[in-house]
Amino acid sequence: MFYSEYLPLFIFIILISSVAVWLFGLYRRQVKHTEALQKKYSKELYHRKSSEVRLGKIGENLAPFVKDWPWDPNRFRFLGNPVDGVQFNGDEIIFVEIKTGKARLSRTQKDFRDLVKAGKVSFVTFKITEGGTKLIKE
Repeated sequence: MFYSEYLPLFIFIILISSVAVWLFGLYRRQVKHTEALQKKYSKELYHRKSSEVRLGKIGENLAPFVKDWPWDPNRFRFLGNPVDGVQFNGDEIIFVEIKTGKARLSRTQKDFRDLVKAGKVSFVTFKITEGGTKLIKE
């Protein structure tokens, strides 16, 4: 008889425990599913950015040879960094940064552009001889 008094409480505790275990199982499955989705998203994002970088590199190398290139492509020299290259024309020298898609100038490229705009561009000769070296700013 003693057990029969506590039987409803015992059943209630088992029921609550079962529901708690079931909810915890659902929660764990949801966490695993979310982690799997985050991993898949990260992988897709990596591949997309990698593809964009490859496309940008291809664009940088082909740009001087496309029909709309405004200068003589034989007078373009690739640098790579901080700008893609230098176009040597008869009456001017042009620093060229080639962008594809929605790409924008990096902070370093903006700083470089601003130095050019401010006229802070120089020409120097670094001379190496048997007697030593000499920097000639012209």
